Amino acid sequence: MERRRGRLIPAERGQGSNEFLGIIVLAAISVAAVVFGVSTSSPNVRDTVVATICEITTLGQGACDVGDGEALAGPGGDAIPWFLDPALTPEQAATRGDYVALGDSFSSGEGGSAYEDGTDVDNEAQRDAWEEAQEGERPYHNMCHRSTLAYPQQLNDSFDFAGDLTFAACSGATTTEFSEPNAWNDDEAAQLDHLDETTSLVTFSIGGNDAEFGNTLRDCIFRGLNPFSSCADDAENIEADVDRALANLDALLPQIRERAPNARILVLGYPRFFPEEALEWYADGTIISPDDTRFINDMIARMNAGIEERVAAYNDASIPGNLQYVDVSDAFDGCEIGTDDPCMNNVQFWNAGSFNLSGSYHPNDRGHERYADILEEAIRHGP
Repeated sequence: MERRRGRLIPAERGQGSNEFLGIIVLAAISVAAVVFGVSTSSPNVRDTVVATICEITTLGQGACDVGDGEALAGPGGDAIPWFLDPALTPEQAATRGDYVALGDSFSSGEGGSAYEDGTDVDNEAQRDAWEEAQEGERPYHNMCHRSTLAYPQQLNDSFDFAGDLTFAACSGATTTEFSEPNAWNDDEAAQLDHLDETTSLVTFSIGGNDAEFGNTLRDCIFRGLNPFSSCADDAENIEADVDRALANLDALLPQIRERAPNARILVLGYPRFFPEEALEWYADGTIISPDDTRFINDMIARMNAGIEERVAAYNDASIPGNLQYVDVSDAFDGCEIGTDDPCMNNVQFWNAGSFNLSGSYHPNDRGHERYADILEEAIRHGP
């Protein structure tokens, strides 16, 4: 395989083994440094590591000049990607450029206390009327619900990024909105369009809407009003929806790496909604039956296991540590829906003066603080 701007492209047979050898050499040098009591921050050790990795990963074709964290020239003048540069700590690699936060409502902050201007404008009815009449100015509509306290905002405040934050996560987003402009919300470009070689950190959650999980939750809510009905009755179809959503990630993950060749890419799962020990029916307003809360937790676990497996498979086929899965399954342990001080909103039937479920079963501000804590650790320490 041949490196170009941090991704792997087909080349002559056998080159992939050279790259893998480079990773092994790096590990061996690092272990030797520990065994002999030499710090890897030592200029001599660092320079040896950098030069060795550059020589092997460029197959001897690059100008392997060693500098204090400076990018090294590879084939065609390209640089070793920041996320692979052994001269940088995980935090340095993540903060060297721009931070781009992508994803769905669990990353945008749906359910938080305040939304950014222009992302809580509901003119759907007026827009539908305009589509029929085609008269006057088309009403602006955008319900991406990017919270001012969502975890991307908190991470941007916690770290000193050399570049800027681009917060492009949007409530309701599917994998389609990564590669195509958002058809439901105005002024929302394809999320991948925000990525380039200056991006040093990407975070995102995606898949829940591909699996139509919102519809599943609505079904569970209304079936909860009937003690003789359960949303688990439709388990076969719901499991198929989850598996189809996971299959969409297989195409998406390589696209993200291609667009952000230097970045550390953190792929989030989803949190467990309800306590592992099911609550009593209607506990603290939870109108979903105990059996159905267990079923929902099981579907989230199925989704998370699938996301983690796909990240691991992508890394196995490319470079170890290429992407990093961030497990948030237990992020709300002790503050799940129905507990005394929850990190997620319970069902909300009435929002903004009308009947709608906006914000239901989504992390609140406290939940995003938990998210931020987990992600801060991942950014500082790496895979």
